[in-house]
Amino acid sequence: MVDELKGVFRGFDIATAGLRAELARSEVVSSNLVNMHRTGNSTKAPYRRQIAVFEEVLDAAAKSAANVGSGTTVTRVVEDQTPFPAFFQPGHPDADENGMVLGSNVELFQELADLQVISRSVDADLAAMRTYRSMLQNVIDNMGN
Repeated sequence: MVDELKGVFRGFDIATAGLRAELARSEVVSSNLVNMHRTGNSTKAPYRRQIAVFEEVLDAAAKSAANVGSGTTVTRVVEDQTPFPAFFQPGHPDADENGMVLGSNVELFQELADLQVISRSVDADLAAMRTYRSMLQNVIDNMGN
């Protein structure tokens, strides 16, 4: 009986993996927003934008040549190598001898766009869970007939 039910909840597992990945991504975006005003100079680097890297999770239990996808996860967080903007602000604590300050490479509108994508991805994962639940409910209802 247990073997017959193996994988019956895989749809939930995949959607849950997506929700976890989006939670991790939202933490990275939140960190970017919190630190976007940390400045620096030639001796002290300002905050560098972080980017979450997603990767598909393959089902380790699949022994065949065609592995089965089990969702996605954030495998690592990398630094955005976009150059730091420099601005003239003499008197700033991080200003160099020429009055130049290095700003963070975080762009507010990019982070807000990322938050919007995260929100839509979460909505899609939740809709997938509701649909899968409805499908399982239909199977259970039809088993009684």
